[in-house]
Amino acid sequence: MKLGSIVFAGLILTVGLVYEIMALNMPRGRLSYPGPGLFPMIIGIFLIATALGCLLQEVLPRKKTGEDPPASPLPNQDSTTTGDRNVNKTVQLMALMVGYTLALTPLGFPISICAFLVVAIRIFGYRRWVPSVAMAAVIAAISYVSFVLWLKVPLPLGILEEVLG
Repeated sequence: MKLGSIVFAGLILTVGLVYEIMALNMPRGRLSYPGPGLFPMIIGIFLIATALGCLLQEVLPRKKTGEDPPASPLPNQDSTTTGDRNVNKTVQLMALMVGYTLALTPLGFPISICAFLVVAIRIFGYRRWVPSVAMAAVIAAISYVSFVLWLKVPLPLGILEEVLG
């Protein structure tokens, strides 16, 4: 049981609960015509469930199998190198989120989310450009249709305002 993992799961649970309370104060609408609070309510439920799962996993005792933990699948990898790599990815993703937030209004949602996804896919280690861009474009298109067209979420279009407007 790691104290850091418990504290982090508790923090995410608290954020999820506050998020869900805020989402419940928004009109949910119907499934055929969802209101602005439906999606945040669903996200809040998943956030709470995930945090509870992580918290329970850390708090509940684990069965001892008597086996040593599996070795790293990568040759010549020790746990400190893997940990450092995870920290680097986390820092890169946090910087990417800040960049996405700053770019959202001027560039608009479709361009910002597509760029965010391409870079995030690259951070996680996928190195082929064409599939990365294709996956990001498909996810961005689905997000745009889901949020802007179906859920009527007023996301900024930025430089695409005149084209899609």
